[in-house]
Amino acid sequence: MPDPEHVKKLAYQLAHRTKPQVYIETGVLVVLALTALIGNSCVLYVFYKSPRLRNVTNYYLITLAISDIVFALTVMPLSVANSTHGRDVVGHSVGQVSGFICLSLIYGSLQTTSLIAVNRFFCVVKPLVYRKYFKPKPAILMIVGSWILSVSFVAVVYFGGLGTFLFYPGRFVYFLASHNVIAIRVFTALSHITFIIYPMLMTAICYWKVYQIVKRHETSVSTSMNNGDSQNYPSLSREEIHVTKSVLALVCGFVVCWIPCSTTLHIAVYISIPRYAEMIITYTAFASSALNPFVFNIFNKPFRKEFFRIFSVKKTKVGSSSQHDLP
Repeated sequence: MPDPEHVKKLAYQLAHRTKPQVYIETGVLVVLALTALIGNSCVLYVFYKSPRLRNVTNYYLITLAISDIVFALTVMPLSVANSTHGRDVVGHSVGQVSGFICLSLIYGSLQTTSLIAVNRFFCVVKPLVYRKYFKPKPAILMIVGSWILSVSFVAVVYFGGLGTFLFYPGRFVYFLASHNVIAIRVFTALSHITFIIYPMLMTAICYWKVYQIVKRHETSVSTSMNNGDSQNYPSLSREEIHVTKSVLALVCGFVVCWIPCSTTLHIAVYISIPRYAEMIITYTAFASSALNPFVFNIFNKPFRKEFFRIFSVKKTKVGSSSQHDLP
């Protein structure tokens, strides 16, 4: 349970912000929420309109996009409302639901990110095993299993009476708390190990192996071309390399967002931190949801090609219909 006096202090600071502070803090939340909602909706639309993109790897990316949209529709608007009014406006009952959804989505997204790293590891490092076992059905089962684990972990803590969700003025949202200090510290440590430290460690190991193989591939290709030998290329297609690099960029961005978030969250369990430090938790978590669309379009060449094909066609059709309507 957070220090009641510190919570009162943060609530007072939230309620007595200057207008520029309200505009800036709320404006950033609105921009992140709209970016996450619109951007990830476009990502899903591209996957829907492009059957060729629906491979095993993209099942994980589609899952991330769906979770980000749910986050943008359920959690982000409440934080915007709280920031706008400078207090908790959603109430305890709605706060319990939003807090449960928020924590479940966070853990599920982190688990999905680690599954992406494992997928890329087997695709690049163990291609024979990948082609044998990484089929659509097993991939879907892994995704469903990771999300069941994430939701169940939060459910056991909440419905088991080990914790409840309280409004944190410094974060604009409801987050897990407990009257039992030892229980919440154990939960925080266990959740960090299970859903943050272990997935990030596994992701780092997988991508280090992937990086070595990709660099070896590029060196081999360069040497073969210089020698006029085009038959000795490793069995990595150019599209697979593009996808691997784009997914690596996505995971790196995800890690960059979640390291300060998880670190600040862990520190806040032991000591009272200032409001601006608490805000790091919310802004970095929201930023991770808004990140995916940019990574897809910047680093994923197959996706970018389909994205511009779909939306440029729509634009062309609109322009043509407008010309026909002219007298």
